[in-house]
Amino acid sequence: MQRLLIPVLLLAGHARAANLVQPIARSLTATSSAAASSTLAPSASSPVASPAVSLPPVGSIPRDFSSQGLEELWSLVGPVEPPPFTTTREPPLPIPVPSAPPALYPTWYAPEPSNIFPDLSLPEGFLFGVATSAYQVEGATKMEGKGPTTWDWASRQPGFIQDNTTADVTDLHYYLYKEDAARAAAIGVTAHSFSISWARIYPFGVAGSPLNQQGLDHYSDVIDYHLSVGVDPVVTLFHWDTPLALIAYYGGFTSPQIVDDFVNYAKTVFQAYNGRVKTWYTFNEPSVSCNSVSQYPFNVSMAPGVNSSTAPYQCAYNLLRAHAGAVKAFREMGISGEIAYKNNDFVGTPWRSNSSEDTEAVERHAEFGIGLYANPIYINGDWPEIVKETLPESYLPRFTAEESADIKGSADFFAIDAYASEYVTAPASGIESCATDMSNPAWPACNSVMLYDSNAGWAVGPSPDPASESWLQATPQMLRGYLQQLHARWPTNKMYISEFGMTEPYESLRTEMYQITEDPTTTNYFMTYLGEALLAIHEDGIPLMGTFSWAMMDNAEWNYGLEPKFGIQHVNYTTLERTYKRAAYALSEFFASHGVTNANSTTV
Repeated sequence: MQRLLIPVLLLAGHARAANLVQPIARSLTATSSAAASSTLAPSASSPVASPAVSLPPVGSIPRDFSSQGLEELWSLVGPVEPPPFTTTREPPLPIPVPSAPPALYPTWYAPEPSNIFPDLSLPEGFLFGVATSAYQVEGATKMEGKGPTTWDWASRQPGFIQDNTTADVTDLHYYLYKEDAARAAAIGVTAHSFSISWARIYPFGVAGSPLNQQGLDHYSDVIDYHLSVGVDPVVTLFHWDTPLALIAYYGGFTSPQIVDDFVNYAKTVFQAYNGRVKTWYTFNEPSVSCNSVSQYPFNVSMAPGVNSSTAPYQCAYNLLRAHAGAVKAFREMGISGEIAYKNNDFVGTPWRSNSSEDTEAVERHAEFGIGLYANPIYINGDWPEIVKETLPESYLPRFTAEESADIKGSADFFAIDAYASEYVTAPASGIESCATDMSNPAWPACNSVMLYDSNAGWAVGPSPDPASESWLQATPQMLRGYLQQLHARWPTNKMYISEFGMTEPYESLRTEMYQITEDPTTTNYFMTYLGEALLAIHEDGIPLMGTFSWAMMDNAEWNYGLEPKFGIQHVNYTTLERTYKRAAYALSEFFASHGVTNANSTTV
């Protein structure tokens, strides 16, 4: 998915030891607002040291929308690696798919994908999806009129990217999108969830600034080609890559000015692609992006009057209003299709079954995590009561009656980046003591996520590559309860698992030894989750209508760089050649045998 690491000089919660970095996301599915609030968003009394970075003070750069003004913004980023080629490559069709790999286990131990509940089929219209995001796969960072983004800038800051790589080239999906779409179709994929880079459409970000027609035309071609090979385009408007100009002008999502600029961008995209995109997302994992604004290196660019303690909540307020404004425009414009946003995190299970405090901690985890965004949208147009009781208005602005009315109901379905579910426990000092003490490091969410049980310390599930071990485990045994919790709290008529995935342990070492990547842990992850998803549909009544595997291919995993491998295809970063992994074959066989495939599939 998309996992995000924030380097800090503090190891706590989901902190990772290597280079003292801390993951927030997959994309940080397991890092909740609850956990993130306690370990990622420092209070005024617990400042976090970080390396020095340079960025002019917010508001000091003039709004010069000329080519010279754009170059001045790029000068904040520094030199950019050019791509090895600058034309869209046409793949020869059909895409050949090599023979499937041999079985890993005897069938009495692990059934073939086609034999996982073979009598249960997936609903008509179910989506066999894969997912990517613009920053992580596109490359071509400074090509064809694109403006710089926060991540183009952040990837150059001292100690921020674990392996010191950038996403300047990464998978070069910008020029290889036809090959990637065709390769997905060849294994039966029916949908690709990808994001549009705001800075490719509006290099300066703001309403009234020049529109980059090249960027608009590019994504039009991407959408058309996907449709031509039978892959539905699922479009996310914002996947963390804020135009750097908006940070320089007014502090990005910590400023209310972001609302009108985002709605302007959304309306432009809606109008351009209306009728060709059936499913839209406004934002990806808002709790992750809002928690990051108070962290290194993004914390040098907050709006006036906002500090590291209040920034995540000011961001949440502005982001929800931007989401509601975009959805209101979507409906008023008569745009066809459905729209929502992508949630992340989990509700959780009490770490100690006999502890009333752990039960309360789960509730706080849910309300400060998913509920911070889902309650206003799916329930009543307002923040969760626990959140309002804990956070003063100086931290978390309250919605007006008009804002509340716009936000409530501003989603047509529920989407969840469902990587794993974990245990939740109360802080050692107790919830009551924590909730009233702003200096408590666990304040305001006042809970902790546990990756092992309270009895003997057994891990919740098999571990991933060390690059993701601080937040990700395989927990298929929890998936049905996880989905039931979501549907009970925020019920809708349709649900998507908008991302799920695993990093194969030490894959980067094995790919140096073998021609084809073997990924048994990842393959088992997908098959066990999908088996449980089948049961959730047929036995629990969960209205699940699609799953999206993260990721279509290996990519730039945010602060981790190119080291962790979430892809169902291996990418050779010297040649950019893609190679299907074992998991790709397993997914192809599972979906085809359960009633979902692409007519362009060439699997054997």
